[in-house]
Amino acid sequence: MGYEIVWTPTALRTFQKNIDYLEEHWTEREITIFVTRTSHFLNTLSQAPLIFRESYKVKNTRIGLIVKQVSVVYRVKPRKKVIELIAFIDNRADTKKSRWK
Repeated sequence: MGYEIVWTPTALRTFQKNIDYLEEHWTEREITIFVTRTSHFLNTLSQAPLIFRESYKVKNTRIGLIVKQVSVVYRVKPRKKVIELIAFIDNRADTKKSRWK
């Protein structure tokens, strides 16, 4: 049995922001691909939470790539067997403005 995945309000908001962007600028196909890859990512993450690299800027967090444009910042709580999704970040955004790099 894998780890439980918990979405923070920021993770929900930033995930929806990515969906909104795709709806505005792309097609339903790209939205489906993004949602499918996110689902596969989360399934992998629940089974192997330490597979992705540690964050350089925020202590006790890790970053995993969903698609080349979007990564997920998350925290592992091993005693509770919980993974806390913190935020979905746009890899194309200005890194000086992003605290999650």
